[in-house]
Amino acid sequence: MSPGKGASPGAGRWGQGRPPRRGWLPALILLTFWALPGWAAPAPDPLLEDLHYRVDVLLWQDVARARLTLKSLGTGRYLAEISVSALGMLQTLSGERQESYQTEMVWRDGRLMPVVYREESRRRGKRRLKEYRFDYVRGKLELWQLQEGKGLVRKWQTALTEPIYDPLSACYNCRLGFLGPMRAGQVFKIRGIPYPKPEVMEIRVGPETSQGRQITISIVHQGRKGPNLVFAWLDGQLVPQRAWTTVWGFGKVSGELLPGGKGLEAGLPEVAAAREADANPRKLKDL
Repeated sequence: MSPGKGASPGAGRWGQGRPPRRGWLPALILLTFWALPGWAAPAPDPLLEDLHYRVDVLLWQDVARARLTLKSLGTGRYLAEISVSALGMLQTLSGERQESYQTEMVWRDGRLMPVVYREESRRRGKRRLKEYRFDYVRGKLELWQLQEGKGLVRKWQTALTEPIYDPLSACYNCRLGFLGPMRAGQVFKIRGIPYPKPEVMEIRVGPETSQGRQITISIVHQGRKGPNLVFAWLDGQLVPQRAWTTVWGFGKVSGELLPGGKGLEAGLPEVAAAREADANPRKLKDL
């Protein structure tokens, strides 16, 4: 059947008459490029750091495993977590206890500021959860605690008038140099979460040696006789290699980095991009 009056010369079944003119070949190439996973540009890995540690208690070796991770949640947002799981005999004696500490952070004013800090433990089928919420808009720091049959219930709050950090956000800010250069003799004094009593974290940086750089972390709680001390060795990229402390009534607990992990050696790419944008606002506008 011939095309009717007013019909295009290329009408009818595809292949008859002249082929379409409007860039079908470039469109097909672009479609194929994005549709085929093997051809598409790979998405950035959100897991920025993934470190595994063997945990020893007194003379018993490898009684637990710890894992430290840092993930990107999008531009300027991060999630740090350290989790600990008992193994073997300790797993049985502790009621298969698992603990995790998790901090959601945002890049703000040249630092990683905590938004939510969680402490969670599971033992013999029971779950305990504390969630500290940092509300910078309203200037409040709140503690929400899990209660059976009620969910998360607000238990405590205080004014948030100056920077307050949890242990994870404090350590990452120090490691990445956001609180100042990591050099011998440097002392960082950081205000911790003031619950149930005011707390100050003090990080002392030792000299760099062939074994790495030793740091000493002391956590001082108001009303306690002495500080809790944690000792750690960092390598040249400031990745924790070993750490140990003494737990009252329990003894020495130490951790050693296992091979095969992924260290945060190049810093935070999104932070670097944000700094470049701040330094070159005109260039960013031109783009």
